[in-house]
Amino acid sequence: MWPPVIVESPRIEALRAAGPTALDRFWAEIERDGSPLVEKDGDATLITFLWREREPVRDVLALVNKLVDRSDLARSRMRHMPGTDLWHLTYRVRDDWQATYHLAPDDGSGDLRRAAANGVPDPLNPVTFPQERPPHKSVAAAPAATPEPRWWRPDPAGPAGIVDETTAGGRRVWRYRPPGHTADAGPYPLLVLLDGDLWAPLLPVAPILDNLIAAGRIPPVVALLPDGADHATRSTEYACHPGHAEFLATLPGTAGRDLAPTTDPSRTVIAGQSLGGLMAAFTAMTHPNRFGNVLSQSGAFWWKSHTPGDEEAEWLAHHIAVTDRRPIRWHVEVGLDEWVTLRPNRHLRDVLLARGYPVTYAEFAGGHDRLCWRERLGDALTNLFTEESFRYA
Repeated sequence: MWPPVIVESPRIEALRAAGPTALDRFWAEIERDGSPLVEKDGDATLITFLWREREPVRDVLALVNKLVDRSDLARSRMRHMPGTDLWHLTYRVRDDWQATYHLAPDDGSGDLRRAAANGVPDPLNPVTFPQERPPHKSVAAAPAATPEPRWWRPDPAGPAGIVDETTAGGRRVWRYRPPGHTADAGPYPLLVLLDGDLWAPLLPVAPILDNLIAAGRIPPVVALLPDGADHATRSTEYACHPGHAEFLATLPGTAGRDLAPTTDPSRTVIAGQSLGGLMAAFTAMTHPNRFGNVLSQSGAFWWKSHTPGDEEAEWLAHHIAVTDRRPIRWHVEVGLDEWVTLRPNRHLRDVLLARGYPVTYAEFAGGHDRLCWRERLGDALTNLFTEESFRYA
């Protein structure tokens, strides 16, 4: 069952027929249990986003990751129950779907773009997802979306690694040492995770690594997390820029020597999301002597590279198709809601398999969403940081 579609909720239909007293009882239940409303519907789930007016509004938008089309915001209008102050919108989604969202009441201007720019967290949803700047987003999840263990949750009783910060090439680099790290115990398997400004202070990745190591899912690893810099710089460097690939390939020596990282590419993972996934793949392809494993989440493989003569999108997949096979393992995953990214990721998977690369590939019920990336990163790392993967050559 895909894609998500707008439907009517049985609870809302019953509420519409029952009258004002039933609405008060229903809202008391929502205030107790939190929103959105989640209902089972055969092999799918109904997710109903709710808003109750404090002051009269003209419209309310449900801005759900990749279910909202910014070019057609009217499709995200919530429905007003006549004679009440209740607004609602229901999607039928897969049972493991999840997403972040905002709600955006229109103050009466009729300008949906203005309303969308001022979206707020769901006031009755206690589960939020951090952003660089307020407001945070709310989280909606179907029942099977977040099975335990949740690797990103810090374990107060467990051993914790150490994160510090240095600079290389004029930018910040965060560094992770596992619990009990000593240089004499090296060399350690190495993770280079792009967009360190996201994965070091905001989400962060250190508890994921701590928990995976403690559970025996991965060996003790060291990690380097370079800053993605500003938007313009990132957009240039991550678009298959050879100079930035060289920077990443030399990063273990310039910023991580005292971490005692391995120099064995088969025990080294480079990972990224969105444009970071594209850049991780390009860097491994151009520096297979340093990176033997690629982890890409929602990689922007539709993007044009900055390689001279590039005139078409999906350059990297074409490049891989005509390039000698490298000793690289791949973990590639993408969301089913990702309109632009889904087909290029499927194309990349097909190219990799045709070229004989070891690939684990997954499509998840969600969008181009940091929530999905954080929830799935632990299992993705496990797919690559195993003794079986280290033996590939």
